[in-house]
Amino acid sequence: MVLLQSWRESFLFFKSENLKLLLLVTLRIIYQSYLFFLPVFVLFFLLLFFGFMPPTVLATLVFIMVLVARPSVKRKSVDYFIDYIFHFIVWFFAVRFFVVLFSWFALKNIVFSTEYTAIIFPVEVFLLLFWLDARCTVKDIGISFLRAVKMFLLNLPFCLFSFTVPFFLFSYLSYIIPMVLFNFLEFIIYMFYICLFTNFYVKRLHDQFYLYFKV
Repeated sequence: MVLLQSWRESFLFFKSENLKLLLLVTLRIIYQSYLFFLPVFVLFFLLLFFGFMPPTVLATLVFIMVLVARPSVKRKSVDYFIDYIFHFIVWFFAVRFFVVLFSWFALKNIVFSTEYTAIIFPVEVFLLLFWLDARCTVKDIGISFLRAVKMFLLNLPFCLFSFTVPFFLFSYLSYIIPMVLFNFLEFIIYMFYICLFTNFYVKRLHDQFYLYFKV
């Protein structure tokens, strides 16, 4: 019953007035954070230019962008990022093995790679958002992962039709446009969706707090 009710509420985000508000807030996050996103984009460009883009680097860029996009009462200065340095260290080493394993398995086939990326990306963003609101421990990253999977499943219609399906279709552009251009477009899409899912996370956590935390 909870699942069906949550799916129904998830579909309501596609109503014109709700979708418009969600997109406007998402664009506002991007606008307010562009000074932080710009260095990340430059770093991405340099790494791509020199052909150095292992999966762990991509995971690092996602971590930074989520940290920038998430709402915080703290002023987003150098001190803000330093406060989460231990989160980053734990994140890097905790996911390194799984990212490498995923890449070895998924990149055997570009279609499978796209399917898995489209599925794990929303979970990855939700995981980071839950974990950045928690303590910096391996235990908490595990709990945050379970909460992220739960949020993904409870809001499957939104995740499916807002990202997974469009991203899967977008991946076929790699066959008709230069790969460098495709990579830049892909980066911009990731940045947009990180802000979108961050905004969605805040809204759904407010509406469904009791489903993720004991009250």
